[in-house]
Amino acid sequence: MKRLLAIVAFAAALVALPLSAADSKSKQRSITTMGTVNVTIPADSAKLFVSLSVLDQILEKSNSHLDDVLAALQKELKARGIPEKSIVLKNRDVRKSWNNSNGTRGRVFLGYESSAQVVISIDDISKLSPLITHLGLHEEYGSWYPELSSSKIGEERKAVLASALRIARDKAEILAKEGGAKLGALLDATEVTVSSGYNANRSAVANIAVFSNDDTNDDDNDSDSATPTGDHVISINVRIRATFALE
Repeated sequence: MKRLLAIVAFAAALVALPLSAADSKSKQRSITTMGTVNVTIPADSAKLFVSLSVLDQILEKSNSHLDDVLAALQKELKARGIPEKSIVLKNRDVRKSWNNSNGTRGRVFLGYESSAQVVISIDDISKLSPLITHLGLHEEYGSWYPELSSSKIGEERKAVLASALRIARDKAEILAKEGGAKLGALLDATEVTVSSGYNANRSAVANIAVFSNDDTNDDDNDSDSATPTGDHVISINVRIRATFALE
């Protein structure tokens, strides 16, 4: 009961507040509310970023070993039905590796570390988890993470934005009614996002995050295929601040 009275008092205060200088010119009172919606959709494709790394005391052997690892990976991908055109080699490099645990004076030369990144485009999402499992069994694959995609993001984005705006309007109607006013037209709608510990305002566009059952990183994506999968999902999170006129 106390909570209801507090809401009523807050709504009444919003309606009864004196107009600001800007409002005096426009003769427009308003009310602002928030609408939040979180939905997930299955990914239907992905890009898998795989880091390769080998270490050898001899430079030539280090490069040769990396060649062998790349060839083995390409063979494995071919066996899994992933075409060669879907595999891109990036950032190949070789450098000296040191053990610096004893400081710069006592550091120990470990050898030559040859490394590269392979980007694998996967159109059939059902191939992603088995491939990640395979990579996890080989120590030369240092790390990997997928960027998940869905052909339905554009469609879902529109629906989520509309739903968040409806929620904001429903809240505004309740507050306006309790304050003895009538809710008018939408004056402004802005998405409010929270990222890296700070708040940021931007135009009302959905915030996209991707999740995988392999404990991997997030990113924002669209794509052109549509084959649903289990735990590889994309989360669409929207929080809209909406301002409505009061009549």
